Amino acid sequence: MAQIKVPETLRVGKVNFINTLPIFYPLESGAVGHHFQIVNGTPAALNSMLAAGELDLGLISSVEYARRFEKYLLLPDLSISCKTRVRSVLLLSRKPLEELDGQEILLTPKSDTSIALLKLLFSRRLKIQPRYRIADYHLPGGKWPRGAVAVLAIGDDALQLRKRPEVEMALDLGAAWNEWTGQSFVFAVWALRRETLAQRDGLVHQAHTALLEARDYGLRHLEKIALETGQCSWFSRTECIQYLQTIEYDLDQDKQIGLKLFFDMLYEEGELSQRVPLNFL
Repeated sequence: MAQIKVPETLRVGKVNFINTLPIFYPLESGAVGHHFQIVNGTPAALNSMLAAGELDLGLISSVEYARRFEKYLLLPDLSISCKTRVRSVLLLSRKPLEELDGQEILLTPKSDTSIALLKLLFSRRLKIQPRYRIADYHLPGGKWPRGAVAVLAIGDDALQLRKRPEVEMALDLGAAWNEWTGQSFVFAVWALRRETLAQRDGLVHQAHTALLEARDYGLRHLEKIALETGQCSWFSRTECIQYLQTIEYDLDQDKQIGLKLFFDMLYEEGELSQRVPLNFL
């Protein structure tokens, strides 16, 4: 009996946040066909997995691409970004912004890009020098971490913590970047390992097509996604839709300009060892 050939798959990294639903809901619900093995993780975890070759492609922090761009190629027209506010990358504080000089800010270990952006805003824009400590402060039910003056929160954690009565000040990092530079901000990119392209060129291009189809399907069906997914259970459907409409999922020329500016600033601050080109599939 002839053996049935199993279709080759690509290991694809998924950040399990609400803002990735417009791409992953169509893939996981069967609305868009694919040959992916989808692997869940935080942005920081997926960064490490892609770098180690445990993923073939995935949604990673834009800073991860900048740090290891020699290993990666960007998938065109895909990102997690914002034009102005993002609503889910927030500095939340019990004190006004101007009183945070010398105060400790808890940084989420889940994100690299958000940490880099926050430090850049403080050092170059706000001229405030807080102290930073990376801490896994996330508590069930979105509770405020005991004793914390301020926290950097991302994704679903930010959406829940924002509603806490302890919060006196909320700085939206996407809005702060736009007010400073006039540019969009790209928090995450879709990146591919170069060796994967060399080994499975055809499959890579099929994957890119599937991701674009999924994104377009998801953006056409935001109401359906908000109604059917359990991830929005602590949101009203209207709030979920409004939030997803805030996020941008392309990587057009304007977003590329904003991304390059971010990388150039990090290089000037000594956070990157060289200037970073945007190399696309």
